[in-house]
Amino acid sequence: MTTRTRQALSRGALALYAVAAVAAAATASSAFFLWARGASAGLATVAALPPSLLLGFIALASRFLCSALPLRSTSRMSIAIAHAGSAAAASGLWVWTWKAWVPELNRQAHAALSPDYSVLFGLGILLYVAAVAVAYLFLEIDALREAEEEVLRYRVLAREAELRAFKAQVDPHFLFNSLNAVASLCGSRPLEAREMAQRLADFFRLILRLGALERITLGEEIDLVERYLAIEKVRFGERLTSHIHVDEEASRSMVPPLLLQPLVENAVRHGVASMVEGGTIDIDATLENHMLRIVIDNPADPDRADVRGEGIGIENARGRLSAVSEGRAMLQAAEAEGQFRVVIELPR
Repeated sequence: MTTRTRQALSRGALALYAVAAVAAAATASSAFFLWARGASAGLATVAALPPSLLLGFIALASRFLCSALPLRSTSRMSIAIAHAGSAAAASGLWVWTWKAWVPELNRQAHAALSPDYSVLFGLGILLYVAAVAVAYLFLEIDALREAEEEVLRYRVLAREAELRAFKAQVDPHFLFNSLNAVASLCGSRPLEAREMAQRLADFFRLILRLGALERITLGEEIDLVERYLAIEKVRFGERLTSHIHVDEEASRSMVPPLLLQPLVENAVRHGVASMVEGGTIDIDATLENHMLRIVIDNPADPDRADVRGEGIGIENARGRLSAVSEGRAMLQAAEAEGQFRVVIELPR
């Protein structure tokens, strides 16, 4: 069932409730006036019911006039004049129905009902005005709901634009670094350069497929990381090792694509590459209390010359996490005792 269909059914139900409410109020009040003038309760109710049902449907039509004269864009004088005229017409039609129905009821029931039509006319105006007030209330509620949906829609569009901007920073950054690595191998190690280029081609085919999605599983993201590390291992050889441990439950958690890749790239470029003996990159992912926790450890040379790229990659990942989780995710990065650690916590 579409949203439009649900809204139409909801409005139809509200219309029926409005008719029933006005008819019930009109029946009860007019029957009370008849009972006060000496009629029995049963006869007063029978006399009041047909005109009151008609008034309920007439009052329902007031919604169309309210829609044509919205409170926020119509002068109060215009609204007052329009509804005063429609209230008088509706109440006049109600009284005319009474005058046509009561003699027939008196004849069939051998009764002597004598309603005070001036009182009924005033009562009809009050009931119609009450229906107008309720109609304006529902219209304002609808306007408020539409405004909230519009705000939510713009918020989603803004978040999607922010995510696209972050992702646009990731893709060329990795591509340029990888092409530079291939170029550096072409002269001295052409076979390894060719292998690395082939791995890059396969890697980017996978990125094009997964990058088009809003979310991928952590298992798919780890597969991307492993492919990236395999590419870099062509360049670094035994200097680069990795240990990756991901819980089975954690691997099924959804994350933004290319969330970990720039962080692992930082670990290789500013950690392993800057160390003469190389180093090991450790990745650990667990799921506890519906919170996904990912830890990335790598060696860090405190005397390394260029650390600007680390900040870009970390801030990019932090911004993406904030956008997809509305501020509920956390990314912390710290360096101590020759080790650099990044900790991510993301609600599942």
